[in-house]
Formats: sequence, structure tokens, C-alpha cells
Amino acid sequence: MYWSQVFFLLAFSLNLAESSDNQDHGASWQFLNDKSSRFAVDGAKLPNVSFDIGESYAGLLPISESGPGLFFWFFPSTNHEAGDEIVIWLTGGPGCSSMLGLFNENGPFTWKPGTYLPVANPWGWNRLTHVVWIDQPVGTGYSVGTPTALNEFDVADQFAGFWSNFIDTFNTHNYSTYVTGESYGGMYCPYIARGLLHQGHNVSGMMIYDGEIRHQGIQIQIPTVPFVDYWGGLFPLNDSFRQSIHDQHQKCGYAHHIDTYLKFPPPEQQPAKIPGMTDDETDIIEGCDIYHSTINAVRLINPCFSYYDVSAGCPVPYDPLGFTGGLNYLPPSAPPAYFNRSDVKEALHAPSDVDWRLCKTGVFPSRDNSDPSAFFALPEIIEHTQNVILANGALDFGILTNGTLLAIQNMTWGGQLGFQQRPQDPMYVPYHANPDLGSTAGAGVMGTAHTERGLTFVSVARSGHMVPDFQPSVAFRQLEVLLGRVENLQSTVPFTTDVNATAQPSGGMGHGTGPPLDGGSAEKALKSAKP
Repeated sequence: MYWSQVFFLLAFSLNLAESSDNQDHGASWQFLNDKSSRFAVDGAKLPNVSFDIGESYAGLLPISESGPGLFFWFFPSTNHEAGDEIVIWLTGGPGCSSMLGLFNENGPFTWKPGTYLPVANPWGWNRLTHVVWIDQPVGTGYSVGTPTALNEFDVADQFAGFWSNFIDTFNTHNYSTYVTGESYGGMYCPYIARGLLHQGHNVSGMMIYDGEIRHQGIQIQIPTVPFVDYWGGLFPLNDSFRQSIHDQHQKCGYAHHIDTYLKFPPPEQQPAKIPGMTDDETDIIEGCDIYHSTINAVRLINPCFSYYDVSAGCPVPYDPLGFTGGLNYLPPSAPPAYFNRSDVKEALHAPSDVDWRLCKTGVFPSRDNSDPSAFFALPEIIEHTQNVILANGALDFGILTNGTLLAIQNMTWGGQLGFQQRPQDPMYVPYHANPDLGSTAGAGVMGTAHTERGLTFVSVARSGHMVPDFQPSVAFRQLEVLLGRVENLQSTVPFTTDVNATAQPSGGMGHGTGPPLDGGSAEKALKSAKP
């Protein structure tokens, strides 16, 4: 079978939403005990959800014996391969609720912007293993208490106290633990995983989507102009503005930095002084904030522009969470955000007096004064687990793909600096059938992937900031790899949940897809762009 024959597969593929031996919803509740019973959620009575979501537990657990508490929603898996393992999901911000991940991305059901009602999610991560979504640090989402964290060490300490109580409540001692998240999770996840590791927990892997692992000057400002040029059709800026940002790109040293250091292998460590930034890295030099200038300019053309997905336009679809594309918006006469409804709070044992907002400020009373995770926390987890995935959506203007690569190329792990080879291998998603357009997702070569010394980097095609939202089948496959169910992201074996073992095309796949992932000036990036 060849790639050109792929369309014939769908007639013979498995509908992933169907039940199977791996998904026995009639099984008795696995984690129900005297300690956990007060957190049990009636899965048949969740507001607006017309189906039983199965076994789950939600509520607050303290970060110590008493005092502030973190909110969680825990979904066990009936997949027989789950065993003694658990995945932690942390949304970023800082200060954004992990209910975003559960509700819009990788939970057992989703209610995405612009859709009619919640639907069962065939790409829910609980179809593979036990997963818990957690609102942290203190002050985030439903979590309660006065924020006191000054840095990521404090955040990790808070989490460790909560996690100890979670383990005791659900008897998950010695479980293999996988820490996952997105955005500011690039700070949260490595520090929390490191804290758990130092306390003797079995940290077995980590996966971060569009993560902030380095200063925003590296991940946002420096690669802005090449990004804008590559996606020129989505940034229809006039010639004078485009010329001005090209001039700034040269004057501020961004072009030189990319041309010099975004190479494979990297020539040397990047200078400590970030181009375009003040010496203390607290502010951008006047005339060098190309990133925000570009956002302001493009929003005159496209008022609904979203840095989470540069392909988005107007009108803004209704979002039950009131956060479409990072824009805080609920239409007039719309009900409150879903998780701020009293009936939802009651169903989830959430505190009734908490004003739930998707993202809150102030979870750090002063700014987070931690070193970027790429300095030491992230390399430590890579070296310990040999199982870390960093993925970036190609359409994300919140954390730019080549900005993440610049950060990687200045990071030392496994005795070497950065990747030694240019990422170009395909990121493959098995072909499958899922006829419900409310939850369907793509297949085939869906981006570019590369692995060296325990770190896998992925550029995900046609994805914005939240990869499990924009490309849920990609995220599902990545979780299979993280858990060790599938060898790597080039594997063409069917999804492990596909009991019909859908046949996959044979033959070579070629290189991965997506924007150029090598060094080069804005002009080179523009020439590399394909119409």
C-alpha cells in the first residue's frame, strides 16, 4: 500500500470513539475508597453533558496538613495498559486554570469554541492512562489561599505537598509519573518534575507544548520577523511597516543572532546578553519591541487576531469558557463561564465562593524571579528520564517555533550543546476513521520531529499554541510515545486504541512538514516560504 492510496483506508478503519476491550465503562470504580469517596463526581449529572463521563474525582486537597488547597479533577483510565502510572496536566499562564486543558484539549469530553454542546473526546488522554488536571499554583482557577510563591522552587514545594496528599488519598504510591503541560508550563513542569524527583518520586517522562523555557527575548522577539515573513499571507502588513520591522530586525541584532546561532550543531554558547534587551533583562530597548508592534499593526487589519493561532479571524466564536483565542469575551446575555456556574461548582465539589476565571493575575505576588527552566531544571529531567518531548505549534505567535529551537541550541544536556542535526524527520499520525465531525482529527505526516540524547522536539503543522486542542490526534500519538506504547514519532503502527489495527500506507514518508527549522535571516525565511 502506498501514500496515494490512503483515502481507501477510511472505509476500513476503526471509529476511535467506539468502546473496546480497552475501554470497559461498565467496570467498577478503581480508585474509590474511604478517603476518595468525598471527591467522587456523578458522571451522569454534569451540567450540559448528555452522556456519562465515567469515573472521576474532583475537589480541593491542601498543600500541607491544612491551609491553602489546589483543585484537581482526576480521571482514571480503563485501558488495561495503564497500570501503575499517572499523567499530570498543568496549564500555564502563569495563573491559568488546567480546566482549559480538560475542557478544550485532552479531557474525556470537550466543549470547544463554536460548537453546540459537549462531545465525548476520542482523543482524551484518559483513553490511554490515568490523568489528573490540576489548578496550580495557589490562586489559580478553583484553588484557594493567598498566593505566596516568589519563584518556581516555591511552586514546586506547594505542588509536592499537594501531591503527597493526592497519593495518600488515591493510593497511587510508586506510580510512574509523567508531568505534562503547556505555555508557562515550560517553567512549571521542569521545576515541579525536578522537585518530585528529588523527593524520590518515580518521574518517568515529561512533555511540554509551546513552553516558555527561556527568556521571551529569545523565544518571541528575535524570531518575530522571519515568522511574519513566512506567514506573510496572514500578516498582510503594508510595505512601509514591513520595511520598518526589517530595519529593526537588523539594528537590534536579531538577524545576526539567528544567522549565527540557529545552526545544527550550534557553533558555541550564545552570549549572556540577549539582543534588544536591557542588561538586567527586565525590559526591551526602545525601538526593539518588534513583537508587540507587529501585533498592534495586524490587529488594525484583523481585529480578532490571536497570537495563539495566527490563522484566526473575525467573528470570535462563542466559547463557554469566555477565552476564545486568548481574547476575554462572552457575548451579551451569555451565561457565566462554564466553571463559574454554581451548578458546575456543586457537581465538582469546588468552593462556591471562588470567582472562577480562566486566567488570574497575582499568583506570584511579585514577578517570578526564577532562572529559565532551560538553564538547569529542564536538562536535569532530560538526563534523568531520557524521555522528554517539547512540541510547538507552527501557527503559534505566543511561543515561536524557532524561538524554542534557539533555546534548545543554547542548552547543554547529555554532555553536548544543543541538537547536532537539523530537525527534519516526519511526525506521523496513523490513519483512522472518526466520522463525527465534532471530534475528528488529521492523520499522516503532521509536522517535523527530531530526537537526540533523550529530548524530542516537534514542530506541529497547522497547530496554534494549544496543540492538543488544534491537533488532538498528534497529541494523542505523542502521549503514546511518552508512555512507551509506541517506539517513536516516525512509527507507522496503528493507534494502540485501534482494535481493528487499521492498515497504514507503506513506503517512504520523506521529510517532515512545516516552516523552515534552520538558521537564516528574515529574507532567507521568506524565500523558503511556499505559496
